Amino acid sequence: MVYSLALANAMACGALSILMPKKVFYSNSTSYTAALESYFSLQEQEVQPECVVIPQGAHDVSEVVETLAAFAWIGAQFAVRGGGHTSYAGAANLQGGVTIDLSSLNEVTVSADKSTVDLGPGGKWGAVFDVLDPLQITVPGGRDSDVGVGGYILGGGMSYIGPLVGWSCDSVVEYEVVLASGKIVNVNKNSYPDLFLALKGGGNNFGIVTRFTLKTFPLGNFWGGFLAYPVTAVDQQINALSKFLGTEPFDPHAAMIQSWGHTSGMTTISDGVYYTKDVQSTPAIFQDYVDKSTMLMGSLRTSNMSSFVAETDSYQSYNMRQGYYTTSFLHTPSIYSTIYDIFNSSLASITKVQEINWYLTIQATPALNGTNSLGLKPASARLVNVLLTTCWSSVSDDATVATTAKNLISSIENATRTEGVYQAYKYYNYADNSQKVISGYGSASVAKLQAASKKYDVYGLFQNSVPGGFKLW
Repeated sequence: MVYSLALANAMACGALSILMPKKVFYSNSTSYTAALESYFSLQEQEVQPECVVIPQGAHDVSEVVETLAAFAWIGAQFAVRGGGHTSYAGAANLQGGVTIDLSSLNEVTVSADKSTVDLGPGGKWGAVFDVLDPLQITVPGGRDSDVGVGGYILGGGMSYIGPLVGWSCDSVVEYEVVLASGKIVNVNKNSYPDLFLALKGGGNNFGIVTRFTLKTFPLGNFWGGFLAYPVTAVDQQINALSKFLGTEPFDPHAAMIQSWGHTSGMTTISDGVYYTKDVQSTPAIFQDYVDKSTMLMGSLRTSNMSSFVAETDSYQSYNMRQGYYTTSFLHTPSIYSTIYDIFNSSLASITKVQEINWYLTIQATPALNGTNSLGLKPASARLVNVLLTTCWSSVSDDATVATTAKNLISSIENATRTEGVYQAYKYYNYADNSQKVISGYGSASVAKLQAASKKYDVYGLFQNSVPGGFKLW
């Protein structure tokens, strides 16, 4: 028998309240309010679940999943929240549903020999690097201190050391996972090789990860920072970007992010440039970016990971409506000016949006090592990611922003198709829920993901009862 969604979710929350009364919270509690207010985007903050469950460990998560699986038969649904940084409504929260908040699962435990670190899914990358930096080790983690551990790794993960070590998920050596049955399993390449592969980029489709064990890499202080230029420098900056992305052989210590941004009625060009060695002056590969005669600001320095990710977060706008959209293509020198022109043309549609920030970011994707489910293969040119990030203040502008964003991405994809460099891959963590992510991994990878889902989630709990994220079918 299927009940109304509201009744099914209310019954599930009631059962959980009996099971763990001090860990289930309703809208009349400060813990409920604090959980919602801690989401990155206003859209997620505005979602009102029937209850919020805050487990304290894997055993709690197991009991929650077992309970929700029982109520799924009558229609109950739930969301799983790690750091809460995904922007669209319903990504990690559920209107009228059960939201599992993993923020208390935030361990950072380094092994005795410092070769691995255990991370909880509810931790933030700033806290992770605060532990790792003094030990002169690191992992391929988020580049913003406020980004959460769990969703970031499950979606792949792009980092400052990605050109050297690959995607963040490539460095995971073991997952502790609560399956749809409630069983807690330790998943590695030997114990559950198919599930181990599926979790590397497969999102929230297979269970709830309660611990990630990552391989660490030696890293002390390194060089980097942000640069900002007026729009009059756009041609010089685009040429530098194209040269950087076309460099062969590529320096695996060099990471670069270029953004074209429009805010407060002004367009600027900004570069995030990083070289993961302890150097004291600008590396040769970045000389074309640094033009002090036109620079509006610069923060180049030698520092640690904690400093750099905190700086990135300082440029974020909080308590705003947020939007992320993405696409990708293979590097070709002629495409960047075309993409900039498309970006520039889009501005006319959003200039009247209240408090609009509109940024298009270009960056290379991490190195490939063949240990994940993203479906990426070596190509004749580097795979380049495009990210549109936008924030604004009024719900009345939501439709305008969404339409303009989708048109912008569509126009970029039309241009890359014309150039013969379009790629279907869309980075999970940068995608809007209107975009098709899993199919972009390719049919072979999708088939493996679907097979793993059928094997470890026989009744499709995480496909049918967890609306957030990108599903396999």
